[in-house]
Amino acid sequence: MAENCCVLIIDDNIDDREVYRRMLARVPGTNYTVIEAESGDEGLALNSERHPHCILLDYSLPGRDGLGVLSEILAQNGAANVVMLTGQGNETVAVEVMKSGARDYLTKDALSPETLHRCIQNAMMHGALEAKLEQKRQSLEIFTRAMAHDLKEPLRTIKSFSRILHGSAELPAEDRELLDYILSAADHMEDLIVKVSGFTRLEVSSELELRPVPLSAVLDRVEHNLHQQIQSRQAVITRGPLPEVMGDATLLIQLLQNLVSNAIRYCEDAVPEVRISAIADKGICRLRVGDNGPGIDPDHRELIFQPFKRLVGRGIEGTGLGLAICRRIAQLHGGSIWCEAKTGRGATFLLEVPLAKISSDQPVIRGQPQTAKASDHANESRGRLAEVLLVEDSPADIQLLKIKLMRREKVNFNLHVAANGREAMRLLEQRVGVPDEPQIDLMLLDINMPIMDGFEVLSALSADRRLNRIPVCVLSTSSDESDMQRAKDLGALAYMIKPATLQQLEEALEEVETLELVPHGDALVLFAEQN
Repeated sequence: MAENCCVLIIDDNIDDREVYRRMLARVPGTNYTVIEAESGDEGLALNSERHPHCILLDYSLPGRDGLGVLSEILAQNGAANVVMLTGQGNETVAVEVMKSGARDYLTKDALSPETLHRCIQNAMMHGALEAKLEQKRQSLEIFTRAMAHDLKEPLRTIKSFSRILHGSAELPAEDRELLDYILSAADHMEDLIVKVSGFTRLEVSSELELRPVPLSAVLDRVEHNLHQQIQSRQAVITRGPLPEVMGDATLLIQLLQNLVSNAIRYCEDAVPEVRISAIADKGICRLRVGDNGPGIDPDHRELIFQPFKRLVGRGIEGTGLGLAICRRIAQLHGGSIWCEAKTGRGATFLLEVPLAKISSDQPVIRGQPQTAKASDHANESRGRLAEVLLVEDSPADIQLLKIKLMRREKVNFNLHVAANGREAMRLLEQRVGVPDEPQIDLMLLDINMPIMDGFEVLSALSADRRLNRIPVCVLSTSSDESDMQRAKDLGALAYMIKPATLQQLEEALEEVETLELVPHGDALVLFAEQN
C-alpha cells in the first residue's frame, strides 16, 4: 500500500477524533493525512471533494445513523473503503454493517495504533483487489464480445461464398455434398462462438435486477421462438398453471428455451412430448420440465451441466454449453437446476427460483417497457419519461446495460428490448400513428445481430419517412474506424463502445434536441418532448 494515505474521520465526538489522529500519527513507515468531519453531511461533502483512501465512520451520529451515511457514501462511490467504528461490540450490528458495504467493523474500546493501522490497510487492500477484479471482469467482457464479432465476420464470408457455389447449376452432386459439410461446420462454429461468448459473459455477471416475471408469458415466448422446430417435429408441449417468479425475463426465456429445445432435439424415435409444471412452496417456485426422450444415465446427471460435456455423438448438433448456461442463469437468480435421477426413458429437469411477492410492481417481459420512473412529478413540465429501444441479441449485454447504466449510474427511462433488427422494425411500425402510444425517442443499436444487423436497420430507417427522425446511437464492441464511418454515413448520430457509460450517453445526447438528461435527487432522468 502507498506510504501516503488520506483518511477521513466522520465522528461527532471531538475527543474520539483526536484519539484516532494521535494513533495514526504513531504508526511508523506510513504518513497519514487526516481530515475530519463532525457530521454526516460534512463528511459526505469532504468525501466528494477529497476522495480519501479510507473513511473511519462513527456508527452513532446525531440526527442520522452511520448506516444511512454509509449508504450515501457508497452511492457517491461504490468502491469507497469504509471502516465502521462503534462504542460497543455487537455481533448483530457487525453483520448489519458488513452487509451494508463496510470493509470492516471495530469497537472503539479495543483500538490501538497497530489495530487501526492494520484495519485501514486491509480495507484499502480489499478495495484495490476488488477494483482489479472489476477491471479484469470488464476486460473479459470486452474481449469476448470482440472475439465473437471478429470471428463471425470471416465465417459470414465463408458461408456466403459457399452458398453461391452451392447454388450453381453446374456444380457436381459430389461437390455440392462437400459444400454441405462446409456450411454445416460453419453454422456449428458460429453457434459455438455465440454460446462461448454468452457463457463467458454470464460467468462474469455478479448480480441481476430481479423483477416479477409470469412464467406463462416466458413459455409463450419460448414457444414462439421455437415455432419452426416444434412444427417440424410435431412436438407436443403441455403445461400446468405457472406462477410469477422474481427474475430477469430475457435470461429465463433463454433458460427454458434451452431445456425445451434439447427435449425436442434429442427425442429422435418418437413424437417429442414436453411437460411443464410448477409448484410453489415457502417462497420458492419449483419448475419441472419433463420429456419422453431417451433419458439420462443417473451417473451423468451432474456431468451434463459442465461446459462442453455432451453425451451424444456428432449426429445431433450441439455445443455442450446449453445446460451450463442454464445452470449459470439459475445461479444468477439465486436458484438452482438439476436433473432428476431415474432410469428408463424420459428426462426431467427441475429449476428452483424465488417466487414473486404479491405486493411487487408489474411484471416485465422482453419487448415490453421496463420502467424506471422518477419518484414524483417535480419535473413533469420538462416532458415525459423517454422511451428507449435497445436492439441487442445478447441477454448478457442487455443485463449489462441495466446494471451499469440504469442501476449503478441511476439513469431512468422506459426501456424496450428487441432481439434483432427485424423485431425492432416491427415494434416501431406497430407504434407509428397509434393514438396515445408514446413513440420511441432513442434507439441504441448493436451492429452484429442475426436476421437483420444494425447497418441494415439504419438503411431501413433512412428509407422510411415515418421512422427516419428517430435518433439512433450505435452500441457496439467494434472500434473499427470503417464501422464507425459506415454507421455515420447511414445516419447514426453517435457511436458508443460497449459497455454503455454515462459519459458516452451524455455525449450522444448533445446531438439530440428532443431529449434532456435532468438530475433528480441522486438519479438522472431522461426526458423527452411531449408528442
